[in-house]
Amino acid sequence: MVGATVVGTATWALLAFDGGGAPAPTTWGALAVGDRLGEVTVVAIHHPHFGAVPIVMRTGAGVHFQVDVLARDPQGPRGVAETAHLSLFVANRGDGSTSTDETQGLAVMALAARLGEVQRGPELLTLRERTEQYPHGSFGVPLS
Repeated sequence: MVGATVVGTATWALLAFDGGGAPAPTTWGALAVGDRLGEVTVVAIHHPHFGAVPIVMRTGAGVHFQVDVLARDPQGPRGVAETAHLSLFVANRGDGSTSTDETQGLAVMALAARLGEVQRGPELLTLRERTEQYPHGSFGVPLS
């Protein structure tokens, strides 16, 4: 457990460092750019952005989509998938009433399994906290 804490802390330090345009991280916990999760490939892992870590993925059909990894909120709302500390949402500009594409949903579940050991860092907000702090935020990141 101590080793995981050290790795987790080092990972968060890397993600939190903006460095004025520093390159995006290529790994986060057990996840790396280029990893395949079923039919989907991890294209990019971004620095924390408005309280979330955006991850860009590409389906086998070439469709790019964004997953926002936020802190888990036991009071909800719940993401497509959750870990003990994180909640993962497909950033599809929906309000939760739109069905998630099946391929994307399965990929998000696999992504949550891969991020299972990642602890909540101080940069992460819950979805409720993010909505309160950034009611007019633009949360999208480049998808390519």
